[in-house]
Amino acid sequence: MKNDLLNLLTDWQKLKSRKHNLLLIFYSLLTGTLSGAVVILYRLGLDKIGILREKLFENLSVWNFCTGIFIFILIGVILQFLVMKFPLISGSGIPQVKALLMQKIHFRWLPELILKFFGGLLSIGVGLSLGREGPSIHLGALVGEGINEVTGRSEMEKKYFITCGASAGLAAAFNAPLAGVIFALEELHKFFSPLLLICTLIASITADFLTRIFLGYHPVFNFEVTAPTEFNSLMEIFLILIFGIIMSFMGKLFSDNLIKFQKVYKKIDLNPYFKAAGLMLIAFFTAFLFKDITGGGHNLIEKITQYPTPVLILFLLLAGKFLYTLISYSSGFPGGIFLPMLVIGALLGKIYGIFIVNLFGVSDIYITHYIILGMAAYFTAVVRAPITGIILILEMTGNFSHLFALTFISAVSYIITEFINLEPVYDVLFNNMSFASNKDINKEKKIITVTIPVIADSKLSNKMVRDLKWPADTLLAGIRRDGNEFIPNGNTILKNGDLLVILTDKEKASVIAYYLYEMGTIVKFSKKNRTKKGVTLFIRVTPLLYIKNSLPYSAAFSNPSLL
Repeated sequence: MKNDLLNLLTDWQKLKSRKHNLLLIFYSLLTGTLSGAVVILYRLGLDKIGILREKLFENLSVWNFCTGIFIFILIGVILQFLVMKFPLISGSGIPQVKALLMQKIHFRWLPELILKFFGGLLSIGVGLSLGREGPSIHLGALVGEGINEVTGRSEMEKKYFITCGASAGLAAAFNAPLAGVIFALEELHKFFSPLLLICTLIASITADFLTRIFLGYHPVFNFEVTAPTEFNSLMEIFLILIFGIIMSFMGKLFSDNLIKFQKVYKKIDLNPYFKAAGLMLIAFFTAFLFKDITGGGHNLIEKITQYPTPVLILFLLLAGKFLYTLISYSSGFPGGIFLPMLVIGALLGKIYGIFIVNLFGVSDIYITHYIILGMAAYFTAVVRAPITGIILILEMTGNFSHLFALTFISAVSYIITEFINLEPVYDVLFNNMSFASNKDINKEKKIITVTIPVIADSKLSNKMVRDLKWPADTLLAGIRRDGNEFIPNGNTILKNGDLLVILTDKEKASVIAYYLYEMGTIVKFSKKNRTKKGVTLFIRVTPLLYIKNSLPYSAAFSNPSLL
């Protein structure tokens, strides 16, 4: 116990050293390089296997038809075997990364890296409506875990490597380095330090640099349009407001059904391999008859942007992509929902854009405009990460003329989903993970550190240490204030902007950190409690302005475990 405590204090002290920080930055560069290389290979592999799938259906003789069905079923059996033996490679991988940062699971980085890589190639390659972005984030995190294990760095530094790998993975998947950084901070942590910010930025830029060398210097979507100005400002805002409301409810429909489809798939009383074979038959005939909704959907977005499409066909594509994504993800096979979400948002945007053009007689440029807005709004509604959504679409399109409209519709979508109590989809998926059955969970008791910010007017602000009611099994080991660190005593007054370094038991860390984080970041509206259905309304203030009516207990705070 004493040695654990001494090691933690030593690790925390190291993070103050400029020499150590430079070494950490070097490892971030290394993580970004290796993560970028892995994701580049992953993207190239997906392109090749996608070409093979198309060739299979171009000249489909009876022999090719039967051979194709056999290959698809065989792939389904292989994928089912892999996810049963290595459950952490299933799905997008983002919930797993969140669980790792919360220290609820451990990665077996090398076998899981290899199997996630090839499992993703197979599941997306057969045409399941899954995206490459979630697996790319997971692959990057696995690379970060591997670098930490090989180099023998500390538990505290491991979180930096994992975060750097995750941000680099998204940067390489979308050619979007800033989105990679913001996603890692906004979605995975919801809190950050300057050192974490610079490490993730270096990793993302490095991965994006490699991607541009090997895959080309161009945005993911080539939308050569600027924001239209045919409406006056008030009318434009009104139309975007209506669209944002629609997208919010469509996002809720997707999130709710994503979990329902997973539960229904699990309840089907069949051998798992028979279920996988049945899913592969669906995948085969979908690729044969309705190939536009297969895969992530990048080509579909390009098509509906470049070519006129009847509204009836758009509704069919929307319904097909929506249902096929839910079915595909319910299987648990490796693959994400990032890009399929953007496709659904783009289809809704085109439908709304056509309606606006026909109703008001404006130019067709509004159709592309609302396709762009639809992707950002739908992403924000489902993932609940508005800043990531804005930056991601800006980088993917390479056009900043839509910045105001993107910002406004993302804000609308976020606020509306707040009122309808829509939880972030990755938090919901995280809460549905079966940690109790995971053999990789570390049962050994261990002391860890968490860091808690102190925000103005919170319960910790301007209070003496001895006057506060601290949870059991916690020790306030240090305070970081204005770039300096010191050890507090009972008479120390906590100030706005302080970062508290707290030692606690690993098994209780999530609950304790969640309780202390609320004390440090929740500001009441007034001295008199205002309630709604018995729940106290509050504002959670973080650097990313995270506003909530209430927080689920299971969303126990994870990000402040980083210094």
